[in-house]
Amino acid sequence: MCGRYANFLTEQELVDHFHLAQVADEPRLLDPNWNVAPTQLVAIVVPGKDDAPGPRLEPARWGLVPSWAKDPAVGSRMINARSETAAEKPSFRSAFTKRRCVVPASGYYEWQTGTDGKQPFYIHPSDDAPLAFAGLYEFWKDKALGDEAPWLVTTTIMTTAARGDMRDIHDRQPVMLGADAVETWLDRDSDQGTLFDVIAAPAPDLDWHAVRKAVGSPKNNAPENIAPLS
Repeated sequence: MCGRYANFLTEQELVDHFHLAQVADEPRLLDPNWNVAPTQLVAIVVPGKDDAPGPRLEPARWGLVPSWAKDPAVGSRMINARSETAAEKPSFRSAFTKRRCVVPASGYYEWQTGTDGKQPFYIHPSDDAPLAFAGLYEFWKDKALGDEAPWLVTTTIMTTAARGDMRDIHDRQPVMLGADAVETWLDRDSDQGTLFDVIAAPAPDLDWHAVRKAVGSPKNNAPENIAPLS
């Protein structure tokens, strides 16, 4: 799974890596965060529009809320979507077909259970290039408030079975897209077979190391979170 990650990519790194045409004017969107937690505001890359081509960086709340949900609180249980079932599961089916996004990250955390309890690890690309998690996004509005209610944009991160040595830490991992797969994932015309090929493609080369257990609390948000244990 992916329940916590870090994103301290600069605006220029995001623009260059994801070929962004636009960055939303949201003050918190580009703040570095070494402990991104569910229900927080995160940055997502979404496809361009007909009148504004090119991918855009937009804010979304982490934890997908289906458009038909009665209460947005359900999003806290939908921070991840299993790639094996997302195309059929009612909570994710529509977004998988029509609203795919990329969630940029510098790295992510995973916990390994051992004799001393759960030990967190920081996992990141070997070359420290930006990570591109395959994601979905959705729009929700409180119907009780009528047409004037604001739209809530939410997102989820796709996961797949862990591969290679990653299985020593956890049985799941985020779907991580190579640079050439980002455009395919965002393309609204990509068919389901192509999307599953993208999901099955090799992930970037990764390195990982144990980090301080304080990362378990989102209140601890500092560069020290990713420092290797001495």
